[in-house]
Amino acid sequence: MTGDNRVNISGGNVQGFIQENHGTVTQNFIYQVSELINGQASVTEQPLTQGEYRQRRVLLSKVKEYWIEGVLEKSLHTKSMIELGLESRLDAVARPFSDLEELSEKSRQILPTGTSATEVFNQIGEGRTLLILGEPGVGKTITLLKLAQNLVARAEDNVSCLIPIVFNLSSWGSKQQAITDWLVQELWLKYQVPKKVGKDWIENQQLLLLLDGLDEVKANRREACVEAINQFTQKYGQTEMVVCSRIADYQVLSSRLQLRGAIYIRSLTPDQVNQYLDVAGEQLKGVKNLLQEDAALQALTKSPLMLNILTLAYYGKKAEDLGQTDSLEVRRQHLFNTYIERMFKRKQVNQQYPKEQTIQWLSWLAQRMSQTSQSMFLIEQIQPTWLQTQSHRKTYCFGAFLINVLIASLMGLINVPNIGWNYALLTALFGGLSVGTAYVLATLNAGEEIKITEKLEWSWDNISKSLQKGFLIGLGLGLIIGMITSFAEFSNYIVMYKDAMERILKLKVNVLSLGLIYGLCATLLIGSIYGLTGDLKSFNISTKSIRPNQGIWRSATNALKIGTIDGLIFVLFFLLLGVHLQRYPLILALRYSLCYGLIGGLLFGLASSSGRVCVQHFTLRLIIHSNNYAPWNYARFLDYASKRIFLQKVGGGYIFVHRMLLEHFAQMK
Repeated sequence: MTGDNRVNISGGNVQGFIQENHGTVTQNFIYQVSELINGQASVTEQPLTQGEYRQRRVLLSKVKEYWIEGVLEKSLHTKSMIELGLESRLDAVARPFSDLEELSEKSRQILPTGTSATEVFNQIGEGRTLLILGEPGVGKTITLLKLAQNLVARAEDNVSCLIPIVFNLSSWGSKQQAITDWLVQELWLKYQVPKKVGKDWIENQQLLLLLDGLDEVKANRREACVEAINQFTQKYGQTEMVVCSRIADYQVLSSRLQLRGAIYIRSLTPDQVNQYLDVAGEQLKGVKNLLQEDAALQALTKSPLMLNILTLAYYGKKAEDLGQTDSLEVRRQHLFNTYIERMFKRKQVNQQYPKEQTIQWLSWLAQRMSQTSQSMFLIEQIQPTWLQTQSHRKTYCFGAFLINVLIASLMGLINVPNIGWNYALLTALFGGLSVGTAYVLATLNAGEEIKITEKLEWSWDNISKSLQKGFLIGLGLGLIIGMITSFAEFSNYIVMYKDAMERILKLKVNVLSLGLIYGLCATLLIGSIYGLTGDLKSFNISTKSIRPNQGIWRSATNALKIGTIDGLIFVLFFLLLGVHLQRYPLILALRYSLCYGLIGGLLFGLASSSGRVCVQHFTLRLIIHSNNYAPWNYARFLDYASKRIFLQKVGGGYIFVHRMLLEHFAQMK
């Protein structure tokens, strides 16, 4: 009997049974019984607090939603229901005393029919670690997720069980950090686990790590990835872990993972394939007939994924319609091309986009994902590096700068009815130059990468430091603004506060003294704004967002929040000046202060990191769309591609139904 077919006697069920029949049984005894049944070590020495329990349940819920319901239950693999054979491969990992095992017959051994990865994993014992190897499309990820499904169900019912959590190693390859740091970051970005909580879970070894896609790490970084994992297992020897990789990509590495077990998922046998085709009936008779003669087709059907794609692509076709070839690559291309054609003919889906256009856009997407080693695509994570030519990148840089300047300048001009042409032009000049300069400086400081901000955190501990920094910045900008404004007023271009200042000070002011006074006022205003909102901490978007492009909309919301706070500071500042300095009636002072508040709020909201991200993303999307790399309404197109079974939607992101299909689209011209 397989582990997947066992009766599910979880810790929670045992607890309920004992409490119902023997109400005096202690909680510790219940956990001990649960551990004996589940074969998993207790990680909870002290009872969980309500907050810890909630964090645990939320994380388990996300793993279940994202990976079990979002990927496993919708996978093409699960439709075949063919039982995969397993083979022990202890020689694939670096175990203690492995030199003595090299001559042992147990280093490579076909496991009994029906043995599941869950059974193998449980039999290793406490501190279990396992490597899953296999050919492309054989079902490594599905095997990992079936294991995750069992582990999640177990952990949901028993708080003494480790928390299983799925990661894809392709994201490690982009930064090459220590595995501990990478896990903390991934827990925060992809599962919204606070960094302190994530670090505590890792250090207390409360997580069961399910690491997919070692082969998806770029080839020149895989050795470093293996070394990083080995360093992690040396430091955290009780942390349980499973790693998946294509066998060919793993075997060429000079290093081996230091894990306690390894299994190889065996390819389908001819008997399994024939049995599957027999069950399918007459509609796949043409495939079965061709299979006897076509060696390339025989090789492809060893993979459950390819057998599923073959079923969808060649369903109802005669042998003579399929052609014959001895080339595996030619047959694979023919199969995927036929699959793509068949998916376009699905009657349940309306033809929203031309076929050629859809293929072109998916091909470009697959090429960029391959280039950046991404397994999941989110619209908000498109980067300037996706632009393929130097001219496109220059257009992007200049375009983002120009859009910032234009928006800031136009904001001054639309207030002509309230403040007059002279004031409006001066405001437009200040706004355009200030926001443009802020954009250039921020880009030079932060780099080219667009860093989506999902959440803002206001830390009172940093307010004093931010105010000091803000007043230093305000002093420099304030003096420039003050001198220009003073010069404009002495040139009779505008009328500001000169007369009021002379009345209060009871002496005449010159250009320099008035400029210094204006500069001081501007310093107070800019320093206050920067101190309160300029150093707000922002956090990156989760790769598991709920809606497509959610990160950009949240960034826009954050920019609006910052702009509103800054706008209110402007209103208060100019209201006080209007009432007490210029002695305007309250209504008139309020009108002018609201006008300046609107301008100031927009300028500072636009200059914030969240506002800058929105402009950068808009500019990038505009260039991509104008070059026909993608449609403007990207989410609508990606949803359409999902209905055509080219992509699969996971939360707010999208994955190709399999990496092999991604690779095929990436090779298409």
